[in-house]
Amino acid sequence: MTAFWPLAGAMAALALIFIALPVMRKQREEHVDRDQLNTAMIREQLAELKNDMAAGKLDAEAFESARHDLERELLNTVSDDTQAPQKASRSGRWILVILLPVVPLLAVMLYMQLGVGDLAEREAQVRSAQAENAGGMSDHEINRMLEQLAQRLEKEPDHPDGWMLLGRSYTTQRRFDEAIAAYEQARKYGGDSPELLIDYADTLVAANRGSFSDKVGAMLKQALAQQPDDPKGQWLIGHWYFQHGDYQRALENWQSVATQVQPGSETDIVLQQQIQLARTKLGNAAPVEPGPTTDTAANKTSIQVTVSLDPALRDSAAPDDTVFIFARAVNGPRMPLAIVRKQVRDLPVTVTLDDSMAMSSAMVLSRFPQVSIGARISKSGQAMPSAGDLQGMQSPVSTKETTGKVDIVIDERVGG
Repeated sequence: MTAFWPLAGAMAALALIFIALPVMRKQREEHVDRDQLNTAMIREQLAELKNDMAAGKLDAEAFESARHDLERELLNTVSDDTQAPQKASRSGRWILVILLPVVPLLAVMLYMQLGVGDLAEREAQVRSAQAENAGGMSDHEINRMLEQLAQRLEKEPDHPDGWMLLGRSYTTQRRFDEAIAAYEQARKYGGDSPELLIDYADTLVAANRGSFSDKVGAMLKQALAQQPDDPKGQWLIGHWYFQHGDYQRALENWQSVATQVQPGSETDIVLQQQIQLARTKLGNAAPVEPGPTTDTAANKTSIQVTVSLDPALRDSAAPDDTVFIFARAVNGPRMPLAIVRKQVRDLPVTVTLDDSMAMSSAMVLSRFPQVSIGARISKSGQAMPSAGDLQGMQSPVSTKETTGKVDIVIDERVGG
């Protein structure tokens, strides 16, 4: 948890710089050459930081150092800007004025978009960060700032980075039609960068409840042609191939992503599950460790879980949205010890989690004294959590009692 805020601070600086640099460049026509040079240098640094971040090569201390360096460069640019003519100093600053208070929120959104790292820890970090972000801004205040940004972009639309941030923000709020419109504007004024195409494709999938259309496939292929090792792009294109029956290419892309994530992390676990599924479809499934036998005392360990949806969130879920009900160790690997898949139309529902649902004989309910029980509504239908999903958790739950009963109310939004 302690490592998140330096990361968020670094990403906040990066997000601000992406907006500030083109704005300031346009404000100082008399310093065009110098601004272009500074912009090119900083953008190159940003690209390197982003690659290192995605690959897990930078720790919190390195991010903090990079953030300070970039902030100093930005401050120098701002200082130079004060010497420009008054007319120029007023031109285009609206983006900075609007985004300054909301940068912590945008940093969280950007952090969520990485698609690598420990997903379970990320969920907790995001919830904590958003509870504290920007001095405890309300949803109304955040929406007001985003609407101000949208209005100004309509007046001065030649800011593709601003449109991308707006698109990400709307996606996090599940305002998909507005997100799609924002991404189209980003494409119009900034072209088809790999980052834009991948984020746009991800939004289209979420908007279509996990359906990977031909348009999504074309976008992802175009992005990966430019940036072939992008982990998020490979993860998504793997799902596109899988849904279209090309299990070999799905397997190849997911295996490539697996080489870029930390072994044993929740991302790695989810990837291995998808890889196993693709292998099964191909008929060359790797040997699976046998589960526990049914005649052991340990197999009597079970937890009865009743899951319901908070009425306040009923309008946020569709009847055919996927519901994952799961148990995982409080202290131990993040791999699910047991998991059941249902749909929102089944709620309220009661299921029994037990050792027979284990993926490995070493990872069963009976081997852990305390577990976390959760239920999550996935709009995309994917096992990987994403912003806007709905969930409920109860922790810790003792496994000592063989007939434990737990009530879970899905009453919160992931990342919201």
